[in-house]
Amino acid sequence: MKTILWLGGLFIVAGIGYYLFMQPAAPADTTSDAKIDINAVCDGALAYMTFENGAAAEAWVAECKRGEHPEAIEQWKVQMGITDDRAI
Repeated sequence: MKTILWLGGLFIVAGIGYYLFMQPAAPADTTSDAKIDINAVCDGALAYMTFENGAAAEAWVAECKRGEHPEAIEQWKVQMGITDDRAI
């Protein structure tokens, strides 16, 4: 009798644990109006690049922020998994 009660309690605890910890995640919000922070993208691109000196790096970042290096934004979008142009 004790074994049956013990197993029943174990199943109840397992069911509660499954309910609390194994619920599917909410679907992602696909209607976001978020914009890309060009400062963060251009500054972050420096982590993957090399320059001969700091002045050259600063010049590249300034050009990127003016939109002269769209490949940096495209690479960031690929890394973030963005497949459309809503976040521009």
